[in-house]
Formats: sequence, structure tokens, C-alpha cells
Amino acid sequence: MRYYIHAVDGQVYGPIELEGINEWIAQGRVVPTTLLQPEGSQSRIAATTVPGLTWGDNQTFQAYTPQALSTARYELSGSWAAFAASVILCCLPSFGVHLTLGLGGLILATMAYRKGRVWAVVPLILNLAMIVFWIWTRRMTGNAMDSQEMLNRIKEFMPRQ
Repeated sequence: MRYYIHAVDGQVYGPIELEGINEWIAQGRVVPTTLLQPEGSQSRIAATTVPGLTWGDNQTFQAYTPQALSTARYELSGSWAAFAASVILCCLPSFGVHLTLGLGGLILATMAYRKGRVWAVVPLILNLAMIVFWIWTRRMTGNAMDSQEMLNRIKEFMPRQ
């Protein structure tokens, strides 16, 4: 089987056979936390979980979790929390709260997806649907803002530098 190597420098190398990856391990170019993506798949896995890779005698890396996947759990949880808060606060008349929660959920879900959490697509779609719902509701109730007014309100919440 061949794998793509997601290196620390942000580059993706490959696809490469297991023998080539073992050479890279010996050279120190692949470490236990390096993410590998099987050819033809979208999922990424830690190098230590791939059978057939040879680690040195002093390397006991079975317990390692790639940093990207371990931190992606927080982004994924945050995207779900943003969606849940938007649903719970559904009776609040403030459109800005719902827009802010929806955009935050979108950003966090996108970050989690880019770090290998494929299921982050679900909260991404739900947060997007919630944003569309609140915009549609705002227009249907006659409290619609024009695009410029909406952008001005969003800019009010953005930190100034």
C-alpha cells in the first residue's frame, strides 16, 4: 500500500511505498506523529499505527497521538457547541448572536476537518444551515438588513488592530 506523507512543513509528499517510508524513518524525516494518508482515502492516520513500518529498538511510540488530531477534537467540540448554543438561544431576537455563533461554528468545523476529522462536515453543514435559516427568518419577518448594514454590524464585533 502507498501513502501520502503530511510533513511538518505543510507539504504533502508521495504517494510512497512502505519501504520508502521506512527509509525516511531511519533518516528522521518521518516521526511517530507524522500523519500518513492512504492512497485513495481522505483519512489521515499516525505513522505509528501503520503496520509494516519499522521503528528503532529505542523507539516505543505506540501511545503517540498526532498533535493535529488531538487538537482537532477541541475545534470539533467547539463547532458543535456553537450550533447547540444557536439552537438553545433560538428565541433571542438578536440576529448578531446567531450570526456570530454560526460563523464561529463554521470556522471551527473547517479547522477540525482540515486536521483530519472527517465527521466535522456534519456540524459544518448544520452551522451553515442555521445561518441560512436565520437570514431567511430575518427577511421573512420584515426585519431584513441590507448587505451593507449587515457588514457594518459584523465589523463592529471585529477586533481593531
